[in-house]
Amino acid sequence: MRNLPPSLRLRLTGAVMMPLAALVLLFGIITAWVTHDTEADTVDRVLVGSVRTLSLVYNSRSPERENLLPLAVHLLQRRARPVVHYSVYRGDQLLAGDPALPPPADYRETWDGVIDPHAPATFVNAYRANPLVRGYLNPADAKLVMQAAYLRDGKLHGKPARIATEIRRPAGESALIVIQIADYIDDRRAYEHQFMIRVLLVGLAVLAVTGLLFWWAIRWGLRPLIDLTQQVEMAQQDASPAFRLRSSVADPAEIRPFVAAFNGLMTRLERASNSLRQFTSNASHQMRTPLAVARVHLDVLERYGPTSPQGQAALTDIPHAIDSLELLLRQMIALARSEDQGDMQMRPFDLADLTATVTADRAAQAPASLDIGYDNCMDGPLMALGQPALAGELLGNLLDNAIRYNRPDGMVAVSVWLDDQEAVVEIDDNGPGIPPDQRDKVWERFYRISGRTSAPGTGLGLPIARALADRLGAQIELRDGRTGQGLCVLIRFRLAPA
Repeated sequence: MRNLPPSLRLRLTGAVMMPLAALVLLFGIITAWVTHDTEADTVDRVLVGSVRTLSLVYNSRSPERENLLPLAVHLLQRRARPVVHYSVYRGDQLLAGDPALPPPADYRETWDGVIDPHAPATFVNAYRANPLVRGYLNPADAKLVMQAAYLRDGKLHGKPARIATEIRRPAGESALIVIQIADYIDDRRAYEHQFMIRVLLVGLAVLAVTGLLFWWAIRWGLRPLIDLTQQVEMAQQDASPAFRLRSSVADPAEIRPFVAAFNGLMTRLERASNSLRQFTSNASHQMRTPLAVARVHLDVLERYGPTSPQGQAALTDIPHAIDSLELLLRQMIALARSEDQGDMQMRPFDLADLTATVTADRAAQAPASLDIGYDNCMDGPLMALGQPALAGELLGNLLDNAIRYNRPDGMVAVSVWLDDQEAVVEIDDNGPGIPPDQRDKVWERFYRISGRTSAPGTGLGLPIARALADRLGAQIELRDGRTGQGLCVLIRFRLAPA
């Protein structure tokens, strides 16, 4: 089965719905607890209130009692929570109600002098503070009550039941009667179960409706991204580095950084594409010259033979053409490598020691008539921040230029020092130099100063140096030579942290 790509809409919906589902679950748990507690309290209040109602009937004298009892029972059965299970006993004699609801085991027909052996039922009333006497507003109603209404768990017809019990002495009698009201616990649990099912259905409905609304809201919120995607898809039909995303004032603020970053990337891509196109064109043009020279000399060898004067001259010129082509290819590869590097690990290195090493290597390869000197103004290490290999290649490149484009008896002075929290390398020569009006142009690839054809070159040395300096975070500055002749090159590196 093919795995489907992750969906941002699903992720956002899940990110919102999971906390919401947790809140609905928490609400359900709290509701269940409150419902259970409220239902138990309500049923207990009804039972105690009902048993006191019947008790007040027996506080009346006969024959009023016989007339009031049916009315009281009828009233209890017509309430919002009807009471249908009750019994009234005098001793073992059932006076009224259900015989399946017997008296408690500690009930006695005669009073033993103890009032309220069981703790009477009490309820918290946060809205009224009516003074009650053992549950009654009228103290006279509680005068003949020996056991105020209390609650206990028992059995009724073999099923668990909640029972409210009160014991009193009826008016005009000496024996005690026990009055009981009962309600099945199963009825209470059934009510709680039905109520929780309704709460669950409401919670699921809320989740479903919220999920649909949020799904639609996400689709509306992602509309700017969909519009940008359509722009990109349309641009694929005629792909061009000049493509830019268009955004309107109505687009969200979060979209604008993405559009700006994308357009910036396309700008760099367009610049790189144009640079590559120009580089390819210039490279093909530059490579054509040494290849043409080599081909001409090969034709001369083929026509006149290698022993002829023309053949000997061709054999002399062919290595120069090959050297020019080799130098061009080597510098093109170096330029590509300097521009196509991943993230580098910058680390401290001794710039003075590296400069001395590079200078010594180049001096050993330079013509003997050329004077090359090195001076460390720090008289010790000069710690810079960068990549030693690239820094060495940068210094070697600039030093090669100073040697190649110099007079036969010229001079090259290399020095290092600390200037304004920067590590500086100076390469000064007394060669022909670079005119000030062309110092900005020499950074262009394959640019050659007009009128100089004596020294072999490709026009890639300084562009390579600039690319390496950019990679290292260094800066290159071109000045007039210190002697008034030639060129002075300053390379400024970042100092390593202490």
